[in-house]
Amino acid sequence: MSRPYTRFRPRFSLLTAGILGLCAQPAAHAEENPSRPSAASDTALQTVVVTGARDSGRTVAKSLAPIDVISADDLARSGKQNLRDALAASVPSYTNAAGFTGGTGLSVKSATLRGLGGNHVLVLVNGKRRHNTSLIFVQTAATSSGQSPADLDLIPIAAVDHVEVLRDGAAAQYGSDAIAGVINIILKTNRSGGSGSALYGQYANRVGGKGNFGARGQGQINQGFELPNDGFFSLSADIGLQESSNVAGAVPDRTSIYFRQNGQPDPRETSESRYRQQLGQPRSQTYNFGYNAELPLNQDYTLYSFSTLSHRNSTSWGTYRTANSPQNIVSVYPDGFSPRFVVEEDDFQSVFGVRNDDLLGWAWDLSSSYGYNNANTRNERSLNPSLGPNSPQDMDGGNLIASQWTNNLDLTRAFDTGLFAKPLNVSTGLEFRRDGFEIQAGEYASYADGGYVFPAGSPLAGQRPNPGAPGLVGFTPADAHNYSRTNTAGYVDFSQSLTDQWDVSLAGRFEHYSDFGDTGSGKFSTRYAFTPQFAVRGTVSNGFRAPSLQQQFYSSSLTAWRTSPITGQLEQATTRYVTVNDAAGQALGAKELKPERSMNYSLGFVATPTENLDITVDMYQIDIKDRILQTSNLQGTAVSNVLAAQGLNPNQIVSYFGNLADTRTRGIDLVADYRYDLGRYGKTKWTLLSNQSLQTIEKIKEPAALAGTGVSVMGRDRQGNLTSAYPKNTTSLNVAWQLGDFEVNLKETRYSKVTGRNQISASRDEVIRPAFITDLSLGYWLSDAVKVTVGGENIFDRRPQQLNDEAKRFYFFPTDNPTYSWYSPYGLEGAYYFAKVDVSW
Repeated sequence: MSRPYTRFRPRFSLLTAGILGLCAQPAAHAEENPSRPSAASDTALQTVVVTGARDSGRTVAKSLAPIDVISADDLARSGKQNLRDALAASVPSYTNAAGFTGGTGLSVKSATLRGLGGNHVLVLVNGKRRHNTSLIFVQTAATSSGQSPADLDLIPIAAVDHVEVLRDGAAAQYGSDAIAGVINIILKTNRSGGSGSALYGQYANRVGGKGNFGARGQGQINQGFELPNDGFFSLSADIGLQESSNVAGAVPDRTSIYFRQNGQPDPRETSESRYRQQLGQPRSQTYNFGYNAELPLNQDYTLYSFSTLSHRNSTSWGTYRTANSPQNIVSVYPDGFSPRFVVEEDDFQSVFGVRNDDLLGWAWDLSSSYGYNNANTRNERSLNPSLGPNSPQDMDGGNLIASQWTNNLDLTRAFDTGLFAKPLNVSTGLEFRRDGFEIQAGEYASYADGGYVFPAGSPLAGQRPNPGAPGLVGFTPADAHNYSRTNTAGYVDFSQSLTDQWDVSLAGRFEHYSDFGDTGSGKFSTRYAFTPQFAVRGTVSNGFRAPSLQQQFYSSSLTAWRTSPITGQLEQATTRYVTVNDAAGQALGAKELKPERSMNYSLGFVATPTENLDITVDMYQIDIKDRILQTSNLQGTAVSNVLAAQGLNPNQIVSYFGNLADTRTRGIDLVADYRYDLGRYGKTKWTLLSNQSLQTIEKIKEPAALAGTGVSVMGRDRQGNLTSAYPKNTTSLNVAWQLGDFEVNLKETRYSKVTGRNQISASRDEVIRPAFITDLSLGYWLSDAVKVTVGGENIFDRRPQQLNDEAKRFYFFPTDNPTYSWYSPYGLEGAYYFAKVDVSW
């Protein structure tokens, strides 16, 4: 039987009470209350950063590449409930990926930086590589298709001191994945004191009484502890409890739910609610814990460690199976059913290291990191119709497991060459990494073909239902494998101030992978300050991204009955996501994956026309050769003929990952901050963020195996995911106003047009017109340590226009009937309102 689900509100109340109870500790155990962070704070340009430059002391303003610094106060002030959404509100070219990721994909969210997906963005924590999720997006209608990104939602936001976002290619400095940029999450280092918060929020709407308004409760806490020799131990926890939402409409009248009675429609077709489908955010419970610690042993050596530990349970709903569906057994579900897809994840990463500031003139850092993500998939309140009425209703679908062991030795030294006024900074280092990926098979009932035939007397008498659990078929023993690879790397990085106005840097990296061999990359950066108020900067680099083990070895299948395009007879057809080593994939052009290779160009300026105004503008071009993408679902008579000619089962629909295209991304980022003191009326800070980005496909690499068939590995839907399924321009203006104990944050964001292309016809495209979205939050300081905030996102409840009738009619399954497009960057669930309490001690 399915596990009963208890609404989270009582538990959240206890969580809130616990946090406020900790906050009420006697003052004798806490430091003096810190100063309130100002909503109209000073510029971040003078913040010292550690990302993108290994020499110490470089500020954002003097960085040779564009870097955004988002403080913990900025993250909290954004009004967003997780790190991923908060970054999207603070970085001009960082946006959440749109599109329906389906099934297991709903539990993990991805994002894009400079128009490129999560696979092209390297995530670091305290400068150390973060492991990626084991899950992979394999749905066709998603801009994140084929990705297995680092999951930012599993890093406790309470642990974050600030985030540095390098918007520039950095593979020569950090290795694979850093084509679009680097996100470096810096953890808190407090030795005492702490903070906590409690939040409740929900959407204003739901459709058809389904879902629970996406209600969310969240609690966060951080506490610092003192260790000997000025060491610290900072402990953090986040707990998020989220209800589901729904944007699906009623089952269309053209689709019957029940079998006809005596040739007439069943009366329940009109007497009972036709709101049966649920599409929206999943119901989830997320528990994140983390620590950051340092222990100086003496004046020379310091031990350090940091870790995160997470557990997440996510439940989403599959497509509604009508009572008269051949995927239903009426005696089990008289009114049909929506299977529940459950993903239960365990995730952790631990880093241990030691560093020394002076060993024969070199500062060195030796560390080892291990990360792990295990995602178990289950079907609940479902069945395998091919097993008949005795089918289990809850089935284990198997596990996806990813692991990463990384070891680094980094050395830095400054050399006085006598050639310039300032020393030459030299950084070098070695890295050894082992990646692992494993698929574990599910239980037999989750994928089996039990051979059940609908009995005499049934309207479906003599027919055979589809095998396996509907919508989320378990991994079969043939899918189950365990893969690993290793890579070794070495790098060197030089930086030099040629004059007081002119800085240059040069970096190079060489790597050897056990599966595909050697690769190298380099980067040249420069910055010239014409005046203290104006400087130009630019970079040229080449980079690479190694194919992920998920892209190389993920496989799954879904079997259904269809009419054979060759024989015209009813036969089983299997939709298969195959590896490059699979015979069917190779017959249709699959080859061993090569690393993607990139060329990055960036040119921009930093200007401070007045002491209250900062402006940065950066233009970029990113060319990627041999980009790894997922093919369209290859099917039809021509595909069947190719398979049959190779002696393979022609009744297959096949998709695989390949080096399918060369792409070019061009864009421009604008960031402007203006601070204005209104005197007795408070202080304001105006922040303008804008990104203009255009991605084009320079070449599609059609395999010779499909020549003359009229079949493309990248249909118009896949091409659209790269070129039109995202807003080409996103511009926002945020006004922060602080007057005494009051704070107001008002943000207006404009999204340009988005088009989600249909594979078959432009008349079925999902078009989202440009729109302005308004966010507003109001804060009040009850004391120097307690702040209450109420606010809303999309407060005017702006929605994208509804899909046209043809787009609805051909949307996945007839019962889905979505009102709005999943490609919309805003407003699927409409307005969201929240209340929050922040406490520090």
